[in-house]
Order: sequence, then structure tokens, then C-alpha cells
Amino acid sequence: MKVRLMWYLGWVLMGSALLFPASQRLEVQAQFIDNPKNSPNNITQTLTKDELYFGLSKQQGQVSEAEWKVFLEEVITPRFQAGLTVIDANGQYLNAAGILTREQTKLVILIHSDTPQEKQFIQEIITQYKQRFNQESVLRVTSSVAVSF
Repeated sequence: MKVRLMWYLGWVLMGSALLFPASQRLEVQAQFIDNPKNSPNNITQTLTKDELYFGLSKQQGQVSEAEWKVFLEEVITPRFQAGLTVIDANGQYLNAAGILTREQTKLVILIHSDTPQEKQFIQEIITQYKQRFNQESVLRVTSSVAVSF
């Protein structure tokens, strides 16, 4: 049996980093299995989850949607072809001068094995974004997660 859930989020502050507008619709699909022990998809494994927060403000305006898509296609996707998630968000932070900065943000979520190669890929992505768009930083949040497919 498949169930489709939809709801609207109000202004939600997540980890003092993101605000999701009330008009954003979130859709979730869930599949319920009568006997999960017999399901071939009931394999749980521990992987690494990296959340990368890419601010879209730059000295001369904004990183455009077209510029972001090129960066995603040229830099991120080749390194994580197995899959990733991109979420549009609004963020805020104190910059190096101590000024509160609010900006549109792209949140990229990567679920992957914790290998030296994948750690290097993530660092390359961060470095290239900072260089290409003259960014002060890219926030990276890393955690260990239990996943099943």
C-alpha cells in the first residue's frame, strides 16, 4: 500500500541556518510493507550524510539559477552520480565582518560511504564553489546515519 502525504510548512528555523517559507509544499511518499522481514529492501546500513549549504549571494549580485545548474552538472553530479538532493532555502549567518547576512541558499544533501575519495570529492566541491563564486565559506554538516533502501 502506498500513501502520499502533503503538508505546508510554516516558517521553521532549523539549526539557526534555514528558513522555509510557508508557501513551500513538501511532498512525501511512503510505502508500507505488510511483513518487513520478508522485504528485500529491509537492509539497514550506516552511511555518512553531508549537508552542504551554498549561499547564493556574491559581490556582484546573485549566483543565478543557470550558474547553479552548470555548477551542479559540472562539479557536484560527476562526483556523486549515485544520487543527491538539492533544496532551495533561505539562510542567514554572521559574516567575517560580524554583519548579519541573509541570502538564498542551495542545500545539497549527500548520503555516501565514508571513504577518503568521497571526503576529497566534497572538499573539491567546496573549494571550487568558493573560487568560482568568490565565497567566504560553504557550511558543511557531517553525520552518521542509518539508511535502508
